[in-house]
Amino acid sequence: TLFLCRGPRGHRTRTAHSNPHTALPGPPVSATATAIALLPHQLPTQTVTSSCLPFHFCSAPPPPKKRRGWRMLLRRTGKLPLPPQAGVMLLSSTGSRGCRRLSGKGGVLRRRIEAFSAASRRRDHVPVEANPAKFPEPQFWIPRSERKGRSVFVADNTMWFGQSRLKRNDRRCPSRDLNFTPLDWANHKSPFRRIRHMINITKSSTIQRLIFPDLTMTAAIAIGLAYYNEMVATAPAEILSISPTAFGGATTAIGILAGFRLTGSYGRFEECRIFWGDTNNAIRDLARQTMMWMRNADQQARMLKLLKAYPVVLNFHLNCKGGHHNIPRFGKTDEPSFEDRVHAEYLAELRDIYTDDADIDDYHRMAKVKYNGGNAPLEVLTLMGETIATSVGTVDAIYVREFDEQLQRLCAVFGASERVLRTSLPTSFTRHTSRLMFFWSNALPFAYYTTTGPIGTVFASIFTSWAVQSIEDIGVQLEEPFFVLPMRQYSDGIFDAVNQIEENYLAYVLPSIAATGGEATKENQLRLIEENQRLVRENKRLMKTG
Repeated sequence: TLFLCRGPRGHRTRTAHSNPHTALPGPPVSATATAIALLPHQLPTQTVTSSCLPFHFCSAPPPPKKRRGWRMLLRRTGKLPLPPQAGVMLLSSTGSRGCRRLSGKGGVLRRRIEAFSAASRRRDHVPVEANPAKFPEPQFWIPRSERKGRSVFVADNTMWFGQSRLKRNDRRCPSRDLNFTPLDWANHKSPFRRIRHMINITKSSTIQRLIFPDLTMTAAIAIGLAYYNEMVATAPAEILSISPTAFGGATTAIGILAGFRLTGSYGRFEECRIFWGDTNNAIRDLARQTMMWMRNADQQARMLKLLKAYPVVLNFHLNCKGGHHNIPRFGKTDEPSFEDRVHAEYLAELRDIYTDDADIDDYHRMAKVKYNGGNAPLEVLTLMGETIATSVGTVDAIYVREFDEQLQRLCAVFGASERVLRTSLPTSFTRHTSRLMFFWSNALPFAYYTTTGPIGTVFASIFTSWAVQSIEDIGVQLEEPFFVLPMRQYSDGIFDAVNQIEENYLAYVLPSIAATGGEATKENQLRLIEENQRLVRENKRLMKTG
C-alpha cells in the first residue's frame, strides 16, 4: 500500500519495509492522511520492488534547496505504472500543498486515479466458470438479435400441417409442441385431422419408441406360435392357446391401469405448465413495478437484467440440456464433456443478457454456482433480494413490501417445480405396470389364435399391444414435464415481455404539465413518483389520525 502521510514541514522521504505488520518509521498515519491503496499482488514486481512499499512522503514541499529532489519525486511518482485493474481508492485528501501536488486537483496521481477509476471497478480476472474461452463454442445458441418469432426453433417440417412441434433427433425423444397460434388451432380442430394423422402415423413418436423391442417381441411370438400350431402340432391337444374370455378380463384391468398411469402423469404436466405461467406473471409484475417505483437507474437496470436471466437459469436447472434437446450426450472421445458443452450454451445465453460490463459480478456468480453444481435459480433470487434491499430508502416501504411479495411468489413456484422434478410417481407402481404390460402383450397371440387364425393372430396382437402400451408410454413421457415442455420458448417469451416493458414504459404526464410544455422525461417521471409517494404517506397519516 502506498501511503501519502501528513508530516512536519521539511520532513525527509522515508521508506519502510514491505511487511505491513512492521512498525513504519516516520510520522504516524493520521485520520487526515491521503492514502492511495494499491493491491500489492497486482503491482508489477519488476517495476516496483518490495523496498518501495510502503512510501512515506512529506505533506509539504521541502525547503528551496531541495526543490530538485521534490520535482524528481513527482516525476518518478508520475511514472509509477499503475495497472489498469489495481484497486485504486482515494481515501481522503488534506489541505497541504504537497498532497495537493500529488493527489489534489490536477495532481499527477489524481489524474491517473481518475483515468483508471472506471476500469478499476471492473474485474478482468474472469472466473474460469464464467470465461467462455475455457469452454467449447456453443453449437445451438442463437443471438437474441436474430430471434424472430418461432424461426429459431427447428420445427418438424415432415409433418403435414404439423410444424408446431420441435424436430426430434432420435426416435426415443417425445413430441414437444410449441406454443399454439390461431393457425395451429385451426389445423388441430380440422375435420381432416384423422386423415392427416393416419398419413403421418409412421412419424408418431409413440410408434417409433414401441416398435423395438415391445412390438417386435410381440410379433415374433405371434409368428412363432402360428408356425408351431400350423406346422408342428399334429393334434388339437397340442395347439397352444388361451381362452379369449378369460383373457378379456385381464385386458380390461390392464387398460384401466394404463389410463390411471396417464392421468397421474398428465396432472404433473399440467401442474408444471401452470408453474411456468405463474413465473411469467410474477416476472412481468416485477418488471412493471421496477419501472414504476425504482428511481435509481443502476438498481433498475440490474433488476431488469436479473428478471431476464431468471427464466434462462431456471430452464437449465430444470432440464439437463437447458432446452437444447439436440445436444448429444455422448460425443466423440476427443470432444469436450457433455457438462462443458451444456455450460457453453448456458454462458452464451447469459452473455446475451449481460452485453456490457455493468453488473458483471452477477453474471460471474450465476456462472460459478451453475458450474459447481449449486442452485443457480436460488442465486438469482438472492441477487434480486439484494437489489430490493439496497433500494430501501429510495423506494417507499409499501412498494418494497410489494417487491418482496412478488419475490416470495417466484420462490414458491420454483420450490414447487423442484418438487415435481425430484419426485416421480411411486416407482413400485411404474415397475408393476411395466411387468404386467410385458406379460400381457406377449400373451396376446395365445388368446387371439383360436378366433383369428394364424395370420390374424400376428396383426391383431400387434395392434392391441400398440393401442394399450402407447397409453402407458405417453404417461411415462409426460411424467417428466420439463423434458417435454418447450421451456426455451417460454424463457424467450419472458425475456421479450421484460424488454417490452423496459423500452415502452413511460410515466403518465399530468395535463397541467403537458399544457406548460413539459415532456415525459426521466426528471418528470421521478418527480411524479415522488409526488405519488408523498400523497400515499399523507393518506396514511390522515387515516391514522382518523
